[in-house]
Amino acid sequence: MYSSCLGIVINFPGAPKNQTFFWHQHFRSLSNRQKGPDKTITMTTPKDVSQSSTREVVMVTGGAGFLGQHIVGHLQERADHVSEIRVLDVRPYSNKLGHKEPKPVTSALGNICDLQTVQQACKGVTTVLHVAGMVSYGTFPDIEGMQRVNVQGTKNILESCLTNGVERLIFCSTVDVVVGFDNIHDGRETTTFVPKQFLFPGYPATKYEAECIVLKANGRKCANGKSLWTMSLRANVMYGEEDPFYVTSGLRSAASNRGRLIQVGDGQSKFQQVYVGNTAWAFVCADRALRLNHNLGGEVFYVPDDTPVQNSFLFMQPYLESRNYTLSSYRLPCGPVYYGLYLMELVLHLLAPLIKINLPTASCSVRYINMDLYFNGSKGRRLLGYQPLFSPQEANKKSLEYYKHVKL
Repeated sequence: MYSSCLGIVINFPGAPKNQTFFWHQHFRSLSNRQKGPDKTITMTTPKDVSQSSTREVVMVTGGAGFLGQHIVGHLQERADHVSEIRVLDVRPYSNKLGHKEPKPVTSALGNICDLQTVQQACKGVTTVLHVAGMVSYGTFPDIEGMQRVNVQGTKNILESCLTNGVERLIFCSTVDVVVGFDNIHDGRETTTFVPKQFLFPGYPATKYEAECIVLKANGRKCANGKSLWTMSLRANVMYGEEDPFYVTSGLRSAASNRGRLIQVGDGQSKFQQVYVGNTAWAFVCADRALRLNHNLGGEVFYVPDDTPVQNSFLFMQPYLESRNYTLSSYRLPCGPVYYGLYLMELVLHLLAPLIKINLPTASCSVRYINMDLYFNGSKGRRLLGYQPLFSPQEANKKSLEYYKHVKL
């Protein structure tokens, strides 16, 4: 399993071999400073938003993917200040969610690693919601690839924003930037910090570096003399329509094991997963809030919803049952599984000069799903005017319909 600002990939016992993906959703980093109490900032309200009549162009990097699709949908239906939507992705954009499309959408095909492509895509844009990124996981993650996409790609986005006079840049980070080897209970922006060692190799470090770049640029002057205001949202692991990773991966694992998902651990760990439609809504709220209140620039936010915090396996149970799959009646103990995988990884790294063999599950993934990891979103609700659009019941209903029919 691997999490991102975007979602999470789980490779339970019996899952297919690990791969490397581009996440056009992200996808999931704190400035090195340790902040004190929040700045005195007034809350943005829907009334404030409706009083401003300026029509703007919003670009979503990675808009053709999981999280990006939902962001575009909200921009279409719930963002009165937006007159045009632009999508920059390595895949052509198409509306997979079936939402209304009253506003024009321009699909810019290209990679954020190509500065010329990004520069062209940013022309005439008011806000960039930077969701695109790369995650590589497994025994031998592609560290160089993640550095290139997540860090250099973000530098390209930032340079293009400054060149083209973009007013706002909102970065999709991940809660993984504060996840080490310790539990996190009710984590807040002022109480969670970058660990001495990240739990996962590569991905959190590159997202952290990219987030620092974005936050440091807050208030910089653009070529046209305007200021660029920046912000970062630390997304949780997500579920819902178009999810290719988190729950879908668990379903694939069950399908490959005669319809049974093997449980690892004692089932007591509490994990926070969030419905993708609510995470997407947080980005629209962030853009509206930063548009009206530049004092929010340079801030980071956790944006969980009201999905009950619970064990990952228990959370997946209804989606398994929708396809007549089940959880295993037994549980593999976490300790032996974790240390067994860890020792195997050490051996495989020693053999790497001769041959590279990827294990189906990484030791850090086993530890991840057996930790308490949940965060407090009160800052985002207070300062961004963010309230989840979908209740847990609504999110579950929408998700069940998707997972029941998703191709495995």
